[in-house]
Amino acid sequence: MIDSSLDPDHNRSVITFIGDPDSIRKSALAGVGKAVELIDMRSHHGAHPRVGAVDVIPIVPIRNVTMQDCVDLSCEIGAAIADEFRIPVYFYEESANAEHRRNLANIRRGGYEKLVKGRLDRDRTPDLGPDIAHPTAGATIIGARGPLIAFNVDLRTSDFALAQRIAAEIRRCRDEGRGMAGVKAMAVDLVSRGIVQVSTNITQPDKTTMYDVYDFVRGRAEKAGVEIERSELIGAVRLDDTVRSAAESMKLEGFDETRIVDWWLE
Repeated sequence: MIDSSLDPDHNRSVITFIGDPDSIRKSALAGVGKAVELIDMRSHHGAHPRVGAVDVIPIVPIRNVTMQDCVDLSCEIGAAIADEFRIPVYFYEESANAEHRRNLANIRRGGYEKLVKGRLDRDRTPDLGPDIAHPTAGATIIGARGPLIAFNVDLRTSDFALAQRIAAEIRRCRDEGRGMAGVKAMAVDLVSRGIVQVSTNITQPDKTTMYDVYDFVRGRAEKAGVEIERSELIGAVRLDDTVRSAAESMKLEGFDETRIVDWWLE
C-alpha cells in the first residue's frame, strides 16, 4: 500500500496499492473480504456517490504491463468477487461490456439505495453475479483505466450553493470545449469542518493539470469574496503530472522531470 485517505464527510476510504498482477488480485480480494465483513450499507451515509461497501476497484497500468493485461486482471478479480462473495459486479472504462457503462457515473446513478429496491434487470443487469444487490455490501464496480488525479479544493465558507455553481461551471467548460478537459466535478458539504469542497477527478491529466483546476476554483471563489482553505490530493499521482502542474503554476519554461536530480538516480 502506498497511500490511504479517509474522512467522515465523504464517509469513504481510498486505498492505493501497487504490485504485480498476482499480488494485486490477492490484495484486492482480501480487501473486499474485510469490507464485506465490516461495512453494512443499510446504515451507511456519506456525501460521495457509491453503490456498495467496495464501490469501485480501478486497475491502472503503471510499468511493464499493458492496458489489456489490466482488463484481463479486472475480469479475473470481478469473477472472484461475484463467485466468492455473491456480489453483483459491473465492469467500467476499458473493461466495460457496453458503451453506457464506460462512464462510472452512469453505473453509480441512484446509488446503493436504488440497487436494493428490486431485481437488477434491463440497464441495471450486472455483468457478473446475482441479479439482486448484496443486502449489506451492495454491488461492486471494477475496470481497467488510465491514470487520473483525484483533486479537491476546499472553500473557506459554508455556502454549498457556491461550490455547486463552481462545479457546474467546470462541467460546462469541459462540455463546451472551453477548458477543463476531462475534469469531473461535484460539490461536497464538509459538515464536520463547516466548509464546502469542489471535488474533482482529472481524467486527462495531460490536458488539464492540478494547477488548472486550483486556479479555476480560486478565481471563481474570489469573485464571490471567498478564500481557499486548502487543496487536497487523494491517492497517488505520477511524477510528470506533478512536474507539469508545478511548472505551469510558476510559468517555468522548459521544465520537465529530467531537471529533477532524483530522476537520474532511479
